[in-house]
Amino acid sequence: MVKRLRPFFGLTFLILFTLMLTGQPAQAQTVWHAEYFNNRTLSGTPVVGRFEDKIFYNWGEGSPDPAINVDNFSATWNGNVYLDKSTVWRFVATTDDGMRVFINNAPIIDVWYDSQAHTITTDIYLQAGSYPIRVEYYEAGGGAVAQFSWYPATTINAWKGEYFNNTTLSNQPVLIRDDANLHFEWGTSSPAPGIVLPDYFSVRWTRTVQFDPGTYRFTVTADDGARLWVNNQLVVNAWYDQTATAYTADVYLAGGAVPLKLEYYDAKDNATAKLSWTAVSAGAVPPSPAAPTAVHWDAAYYNNFSLDGSPVMTRVDPQIHFTWGSSSPQPNLVNADHFSVRWTGNVNFAAGTYTFKTTVEGGARVWVNGQLLIDDWQPQYKVVEKSAAIALPGGVVPIVMEFHKSKGLAQAWLEWFAAGSAPATSPATGSPAPALSGNTAVMTGARYLSVRSGPGLEFEAIAYLSNGDIVTLLGRDPFNIWIQVRKSDGTEGWVSGRYLTSNVPYDTLLIVNAN
Repeated sequence: MVKRLRPFFGLTFLILFTLMLTGQPAQAQTVWHAEYFNNRTLSGTPVVGRFEDKIFYNWGEGSPDPAINVDNFSATWNGNVYLDKSTVWRFVATTDDGMRVFINNAPIIDVWYDSQAHTITTDIYLQAGSYPIRVEYYEAGGGAVAQFSWYPATTINAWKGEYFNNTTLSNQPVLIRDDANLHFEWGTSSPAPGIVLPDYFSVRWTRTVQFDPGTYRFTVTADDGARLWVNNQLVVNAWYDQTATAYTADVYLAGGAVPLKLEYYDAKDNATAKLSWTAVSAGAVPPSPAAPTAVHWDAAYYNNFSLDGSPVMTRVDPQIHFTWGSSSPQPNLVNADHFSVRWTGNVNFAAGTYTFKTTVEGGARVWVNGQLLIDDWQPQYKVVEKSAAIALPGGVVPIVMEFHKSKGLAQAWLEWFAAGSAPATSPATGSPAPALSGNTAVMTGARYLSVRSGPGLEFEAIAYLSNGDIVTLLGRDPFNIWIQVRKSDGTEGWVSGRYLTSNVPYDTLLIVNAN
């Protein structure tokens, strides 16, 4: 035991000695002693023990190490975290599947159950000083995500500025602060020296502002990229490297509280980010929709993950209804992995409320009438459905869908229907959509799903479900995690409930004793 801990104390002493020389806070220098187990219960002897400088992992369908299982593993991280001031601190955990966080052995976050990737926060007032923190995690199956961070819970009076040390607004922000106005000319300097990089950083500002009815001209000046949303509509989209350039957008506002969001990134050299607005005309009504300019999807395909550069293929797609699997959208031209697509089109709608739905294995986002309606850009490694409703005034509506795939299987479907109705056909087959009645469910969460002889991964796989298969629900375990089902051929077994879309709540089913 002494031999195993000696490197930890030596490394910790070296970091503390370095901090004494540099004067930098130890918060950014936390060393985590990590131990990984080939089970979900942190039991037995760890198969891997090592030191890590952060807990920020998205292993997808992979493993943290060749010695660690792809599924059914667990991990624990122990470290001393230095908090440099006495204030309310926000602790953030993102996990797929379970995670627990302890400070001074007291639990502050406890989501120890199977789940898809989700984020939990807790705010705690702590005095400045060093605190022992333990993070526990387990992975059941499918995607694996384990991320943990902390920062002061800042009081926001004007613009909430979230600063990232990358150009993609990804990972956790390194700084959150209250910005009085957006009129920044940083040049070659950093927005916050010692915290935010002077180059290759990004910022997201959000705020709600009261407006009188009227048309307003919004002006964004950026070096490099910028995107502006007004009232949840994307009105300026200049997300590319450039010298300082001004963009304007005239937006009609009905009056009242209006959410604003500006996203910005700096690539290198000078950095400028400004936003202002002025009233153009009070009480004016918005212009009538323009006439249709297209009745098809203009598709641009890229051999990268982020729609960057010039597309390697453009074409007209009659619909967004693709199940590529592990194949390429266009062999020998578009990559089978690490590709992205942008579809744009204009569709004529009668006035009313519509629900838009994506069925995707990958990452996707959808803009309808300039509003970012579905934002699920995090890559998914199983089929995921997302839907959202929007009121449309009638007339021609621009629609944009973006999709990207990293690896594995790829699927991209988009459909919509009027509120209160359902799609006329099933996207998978073109036949009438299956109607669920009684205690039934449809398997939607994966391409294939094992049916097991008992409620757990340790039981034998006795059959399989394909995406879209309908089953009869027979019962459940006490935790609503495993559901007993009957296939159409009469086979009975157990499946994970998170992969089913059920016609009834699981807790209405009888608890079945599997022994």
